[in-house]
Amino acid sequence: MRVRSPRLGPGLAVVLALFAPATGGAAESFSYSWKLDGFLGAIASLFVPSHGEGLLTIDPQAGGLVRSELLVTSRQTRSEEFFRYGAEWDPESHRTLRAWSDQLWRGEKKTKQVEIENLGVIDVVSGILAIRQEPPTAPRRLEIWSDGRLYPVLVVPHGTEPRELAGRTIDARRYAVRGLAIPGRKLWKGELELWLADDAQTTPIEILVSRRGARVRLVLDPAPAGPDTVVKKGDAE
Repeated sequence: MRVRSPRLGPGLAVVLALFAPATGGAAESFSYSWKLDGFLGAIASLFVPSHGEGLLTIDPQAGGLVRSELLVTSRQTRSEEFFRYGAEWDPESHRTLRAWSDQLWRGEKKTKQVEIENLGVIDVVSGILAIRQEPPTAPRRLEIWSDGRLYPVLVVPHGTEPRELAGRTIDARRYAVRGLAIPGRKLWKGELELWLADDAQTTPIEILVSRRGARVRLVLDPAPAGPDTVVKKGDAE
């Protein structure tokens, strides 16, 4: 499957160029604990896992490409159920080359994958990378690929907020990605929020992802991912 993005004006192209990551860089791995968020999450926890583990990986590839995935699992389940978002990015051309999402839930596996042909399309994971690389100081528009479709979104900075991490309070910069209502375009009903530490790595200490009414909040685990972390590779190759 291939997707062409809507025609982008020169102003938006400049904005997207500012969001592109630098070429190269070291591999990164962030381990998280997650839980269902909000009132609906409390109700859903009666029927599905309410908490678990998350792993965000950023891996430089041959030829200067970057591959990143956000994997969500839970030890509350007896099977190897998971949700995953992934992307392959070319920092030189400022393009997301591929994006995918897949899941294994209650024995049913679903996979969606797309090859991106145009500049200016990101997904959930490459959106995290982009905001980390060039945190916006004012609302900025992007195009996001989600569940096999393209949607216009707005990235909105919300200033600095205190967050709890490992028993201490730290200040973090909050950014929200929301669907943008445009005539003739479908509205993205998902949510993505990031809280970035004010350090050299702009460490993502908290991530909120919402899709189809389910809100999952991931909080950084100060300890490194252990050897028993379940990582499933190859499903979207």
